[in-house]
Amino acid sequence: RELVNVARDIFGRQTRITYIDLCEQLQQVLDIKERTAKSYIRFMRERDIITKDTANQSCFVIGSYNLQRNTSCP
Repeated sequence: RELVNVARDIFGRQTRITYIDLCEQLQQVLDIKERTAKSYIRFMRERDIITKDTANQSCFVIGSYNLQRNTSCP
């Protein structure tokens, strides 16, 4: 699955999520190791698919990235 769709699915269930929870959810949804999940989080942050929550810096929210574009996993 594409990371944009995965982010949409995860953040469709909740508006903000901690780094640890996001890492765990990516591992479950994509059946990947922790190291790969962390790499995907970094990739999504770099492309504004997800961003830090301005109200709570320990959480992530869906980013300003245009979710209509196709971005495949790195």
